[in-house]
Amino acid sequence: MMTIDKQHYVLCSHCDLVIELSNIEVGHKAVCPRCNTTLTKNNSNMKFNATMYAACSLIMIIVGCGFLFIDIRIVGNFIGISLLDIPKTLFFDKYHYISALFILFVLLFPILNLSIIILLCSKLPLTKYRKRDLLIVYEKFQHWCMPEIFLTGILVSFVKLMSYGSIGVTSTFWAFCLFVFFYIKSLVIFSPETIWNEIHRNNFAQGILQAGETGICQNLKLCSCCEAILPEHYIKCPRCKQKSKIRERDKIQWTIALLVTSLILYIPANLFGIMITVVFGSPSSSTIMDGVIYMWQAGDVPVALVIFIASVAIPILKIISLSWLCYFALAVKRKNNHNCLKMKKLYTAVEFIGKWSMIDIFVVSVICSLVRNQQMMGVYPDIGVTFFATVVIITMIASQKFDPRLIWDLPQNKK
Repeated sequence: MMTIDKQHYVLCSHCDLVIELSNIEVGHKAVCPRCNTTLTKNNSNMKFNATMYAACSLIMIIVGCGFLFIDIRIVGNFIGISLLDIPKTLFFDKYHYISALFILFVLLFPILNLSIIILLCSKLPLTKYRKRDLLIVYEKFQHWCMPEIFLTGILVSFVKLMSYGSIGVTSTFWAFCLFVFFYIKSLVIFSPETIWNEIHRNNFAQGILQAGETGICQNLKLCSCCEAILPEHYIKCPRCKQKSKIRERDKIQWTIALLVTSLILYIPANLFGIMITVVFGSPSSSTIMDGVIYMWQAGDVPVALVIFIASVAIPILKIISLSWLCYFALAVKRKNNHNCLKMKKLYTAVEFIGKWSMIDIFVVSVICSLVRNQQMMGVYPDIGVTFFATVVIITMIASQKFDPRLIWDLPQNKK
């Protein structure tokens, strides 16, 4: 194996391989040769571009929250809502939990992370301790930002809303679309690794390292917070001050426990209604599958498939996939790179698609906030939406608890 300088290597967060890095050209990225995980990227003018996109995104969301967002005309009656009217309506309907999720996932967490990007990439005289705290907050909340999913939910809800009346969108809606676009661009450009390296070097290993060997074989571990390389005996990471272990075996037990919990909650989430439609005083509750069947029979097959995949197929497939990953990590003794790579791809897919199941929650939120003609009809959330939102959140936590390095660990190397 090739011996490399301590300043020019990384430890892959997915397969635990020590990798030598050469100079990366602007606009390119480095990937792990073993599992194809992106290790680092070199964006031109990262700080300036990330700041500009983040600032533009914040301006757009301020505009998006201040004025009428979308409207509907039902038999001549005009009903319009702003973005902030959605959580407000859910709150007054006694669905405080769903209202809080909307505020956190669609507004608060994205705005907070955009503000952090601006602070870290600007020329403000922040101490390294302040930068560290901001980066920790950024990393913790990043998985829970869902403005792009809410935007998709709005587009899906338009199909359902057209059966009630004519839909109208204002310039505020387009401002929100720009907010999502600029938000995604800022995330793609921003590199937390660059800021971490400004605080301190990423390598705290004591001795010569071997490229092409795993970290666990060299008594090394990766900080789960800042991805610094640490000796096994370090209790806390010197860079981010977070506790770290070479492997956390109880993570699989946590993952299994969360999967069982989500499977139990998945039953009432599908049996109970998620929306109540009241027409001339006559209430009618509809489940997730009722919505899929309605869209299918109405000829909106693509929308029916989107709702079915996001709200029915993805949660159950995610539970099955994570269960299979736990089995592979625990029980399979003979592993090869080909099988491990397939399991890694499965885990990456689970991580990516997990939060997209929130589409149905956002669809219900928009419809229930907009269709409120008291004389003729109204749509209200039902108890099933609470169960379903909890299933999505628990499965997301389960995928975050799972350690993908366990896929690659050989039995003789498990610690």
